[in-house]
Amino acid sequence: MKKILSITFIAFLIASCSPVRHAIHLEMRYPSKSGIEFTGKNIAVVHLENDNPLGNALGEGIADGLAYALENDYGTGEGSVGIYRMRVTRGGDYRSKDTLMNLLIDTGSDVVFLLDTLATGEMTMGGPSAVASPSSVDSSYLSTGNLPFKMGLYCFDAMNKDEKVYTFTGSSTAVPFAYSDGRQDTETIMKRAEESLVELGFEAGNTISSNFKSQWKYEQYSVVYFETQPWYKAMEYADRYAWKDAMDIWLELLDTNDRLKRSCAAYNLALASYMLGDYDLASKWLDRSDKDNKLPMSDTLRKRIESRK
Repeated sequence: MKKILSITFIAFLIASCSPVRHAIHLEMRYPSKSGIEFTGKNIAVVHLENDNPLGNALGEGIADGLAYALENDYGTGEGSVGIYRMRVTRGGDYRSKDTLMNLLIDTGSDVVFLLDTLATGEMTMGGPSAVASPSSVDSSYLSTGNLPFKMGLYCFDAMNKDEKVYTFTGSSTAVPFAYSDGRQDTETIMKRAEESLVELGFEAGNTISSNFKSQWKYEQYSVVYFETQPWYKAMEYADRYAWKDAMDIWLELLDTNDRLKRSCAAYNLALASYMLGDYDLASKWLDRSDKDNKLPMSDTLRKRIESRK
């Protein structure tokens, strides 16, 4: 959810009995550009295949590249995003919610991507050009070409209450390549170029993944404390992001008739709950803080809490 950047103090101590605000600067994780939240969810990528070998090769690479990028971004580990291939059948509506829900069940996932079959144009190849520093005689010449294609990608999140099928479409041109010693015939060059399509698709999948990777924003958060030992100790725990340990102390500090101190303890509990991902509890603690004595930074924290729900 967060990356540690730096910790500073904002000292606006007015009197010895007044609270002090301790500022923590963090880089916080937010949902992807697509608006879909993938954190903590099981993800599967399914790519459809038909009788078009060029489209199938590209599709296989795109699925692999997308899965690889999502695994790296969400820290789920290699192989944690399942990749499946499925043969298309005539009359199948693969972009429907019912189809995607069935795929969720079949793959045991929370979120499923379905990559439709790719529509490809004619693949053309140019003549071989000498490579400046070839690694071997067999790679002393390079032929490159063009393969236009169109794609459709559908995503369904079973944990999203909107139950919406997200659709992403686009077109591009792959640049197939083939190394040779400069003496191979056109048929051989074309075959080698086709073999490069999985690699090119992998790169395209990585590019497409930018729509689904987390967004990070620099933000400042405040922990409030008084200059006494229990408050210092709780702040030290907060500095180490040991939020549960800090909460134990703040819960004890609620037992006071001082409305300002109760408000500060409840505010800190709201912040800790927010950092731990319990946004409903964070709202309840912030309500309690506001009831006793609304703090200047309360509205900012409330907006952040609501944006996460």
